[in-house]
Amino acid sequence: MQQHKTGQSDRQMNEENRGRQPNTPPARLNEGAVVEMLPAYVLGALEAEEMLAVDDFLAAHPALLARVAELEAAADHLALAAPEVEPPTTAKTGLMARVQADAGVRSMLSAMDTQSVGTPSPAPAPVRPVQPPPLPRPIPQAETPPGWMERLRGFLGGNFFWPSLAMGTLAALLVVAVYATQTDRSASAISAQLNDAQQRIAQLEGEMNSLVQINQQLEQQLTTDRNQLAIFANAERVVALAGTPDAPDASGVFYTGPESGLLVLRNLPALSAEQTYELWLIPGEGAPVPAGLVQVAADGSNTFAIALAGQPTDYTAVGLSIEPAGGSPSPTGPIVLLGTVG
Repeated sequence: MQQHKTGQSDRQMNEENRGRQPNTPPARLNEGAVVEMLPAYVLGALEAEEMLAVDDFLAAHPALLARVAELEAAADHLALAAPEVEPPTTAKTGLMARVQADAGVRSMLSAMDTQSVGTPSPAPAPVRPVQPPPLPRPIPQAETPPGWMERLRGFLGGNFFWPSLAMGTLAALLVVAVYATQTDRSASAISAQLNDAQQRIAQLEGEMNSLVQINQQLEQQLTTDRNQLAIFANAERVVALAGTPDAPDASGVFYTGPESGLLVLRNLPALSAEQTYELWLIPGEGAPVPAGLVQVAADGSNTFAIALAGQPTDYTAVGLSIEPAGGSPSPTGPIVLLGTVG
């Protein structure tokens, strides 16, 4: 407001010097133009004639003075609204150098003017250095909590200068993390598939071992069948065996060759674990000769070869008796099958 009063005094003096009467607004100004000029008017940024014209218009339209007061109040707070700026350290030194240089130039010009008119020039007054106006005290700013970028910079040890580089590094770390997660999942899936494959291989190996054993059994059975078929085809004697009163339903056939024989049995009674069947070669004279122990299946049947190498060949009859487990050197139990050599 003091600035506005001072401006009015200066404008009144200019009017009096120019011979103009105050409070006479020019016809070219209207209210809209004056309102647009008020901000520059309050700051003293108009030309002298424009300042006088606005001054006269305000005197004739006092309703605009309230707007002028608002603008002046805003101008008073304008300096406080500016952001705080720290002046450079060389500002004071440069300012003082310019002031002293200007003072020296003014003293030189004054001395030259005095010499040009032929009058002795007075001694120049000592130049008092102009002190710069005191700088405004910084307004304390409210501390704001550090953002995530500042926290990340502190976490990385203060070497986080380029945000773009940091974002690129962070993105690369995220890509590596995602790739590592996907790789870990792929490795887990591959490991599970490998375990399944190993279990399947172990199962197949077990099945293959079973098939090998079955194949071996079939080969052995085939070999046995071939041997029995050979004995049957090359038999020199065929002895029919009939059941005795101790086993009336039993029957059998004994095919003999020079070194082996083939015994075929049917419907023999089952025995306990302490008993077994034993085959006997009975000569025309003398005691029966044991020819081997005989095992039968649960249905009382069996077909197997018997080695006859070293056995007598002059036997006239063949018999099968029940003996204790392990056999006997001579018949001790009942004879269940008996046949004569034809």
